[in-house]
Amino acid sequence: MKPNLSLKQNPSASFENDIYSKKSDGSFFSPFSISFDDMEHLILVNFEKDPDEFYNTFELQQARDKNNRKRFLVIAYRIDGGSDVYHQPDYPFASQSGILNNAEFIESPLDGAKFEINDDSLDVFFSFTDKSGRKITVKVNEDKTKMKKPFFLLAPVGVISKTPVSLPFYSLYRMSFIRKNHAVIEIDIDKVNRKPDTFPLPLDFSANFFTRYSADTFNVDLNKNYNGFLSPLKPVTNETEAEGITYELTDNNGHSEIKRMAAKKRNHEITIDLYPPLPDIACLNDKIHLNGNFIISTDSSSGTLTGDYILEKQGLDILMRLHASGGWQPNEKRWILKILFLAVKVFKDWPKSYVWNARISLSEPDRLLMKSHWERI
Repeated sequence: MKPNLSLKQNPSASFENDIYSKKSDGSFFSPFSISFDDMEHLILVNFEKDPDEFYNTFELQQARDKNNRKRFLVIAYRIDGGSDVYHQPDYPFASQSGILNNAEFIESPLDGAKFEINDDSLDVFFSFTDKSGRKITVKVNEDKTKMKKPFFLLAPVGVISKTPVSLPFYSLYRMSFIRKNHAVIEIDIDKVNRKPDTFPLPLDFSANFFTRYSADTFNVDLNKNYNGFLSPLKPVTNETEAEGITYELTDNNGHSEIKRMAAKKRNHEITIDLYPPLPDIACLNDKIHLNGNFIISTDSSSGTLTGDYILEKQGLDILMRLHASGGWQPNEKRWILKILFLAVKVFKDWPKSYVWNARISLSEPDRLLMKSHWERI
């Protein structure tokens, strides 16, 4: 059995060649998948201290459909912990149903919805009739936005999911709170005005509402639940591309091992580094047990998500496990945000409850059957 290899102990380590029972045929298999959400902007408007009889938070999302048209969706978070999702009929969904609990999806025209951001202002509006027949209208206007100092946040969306379908690595760039002295927020539910929540600490020398938005979202779903075949991949060099993922490989005596994966959308990139590189799973010795680590990051130095992986060979099956055990480690220099991330532990700790388990059958050497799923622990 191979000893546990810690990332801190030996970040450049590789598994020894004797983990293999046969020579490689020149191909390799990847159990990983990366898919993207088409969302561009989001804003959360909280009124939990002045809740409606059904709702206490609204979230507006703007995405682009396949024809590059703006499309909108509103998540109305219920006080019972569920969600009502009001969406335009052709909104490009991603994993909303897997992230939200007891969600009901309701088509709505959302006429007049807008999410406009420029160098000096924010202009947000949405209006809809809820499932109880009530008219709901929300407006958020802020000026002098160029004076703000946005920050980066890994969205803790996964914390509420009871039955996850992926690891949601949702990067919120250009994240900001709404400043009280330069903004107007109106929340009208059935002709009753609700008061927006305030943020308890000053940020950048300004009092703020708890309403916050991201002007640039980069949402990635990692390793969606899967039941199907894996096809062999043939590397030409130490880099190869398949289904939008670029694999950086190392050669271990003829075996291609996955050292890094990267994928891009718009102006952002996500990378997954494996220490040691993931072995050639089709050629492993029987009853072998291997431990490694991984680091997930995006194209900013604002933080990383770390965890461990386990591989075990049992006859004609490979058992694999990923655990985001290290959580998210933010790299934020402003002391007020350091305090926020320290005090509100959910920002850093929610990924630690996510575990991915897979069983990969080697009974058909040319295509491996994988059944995988995420669970919360």
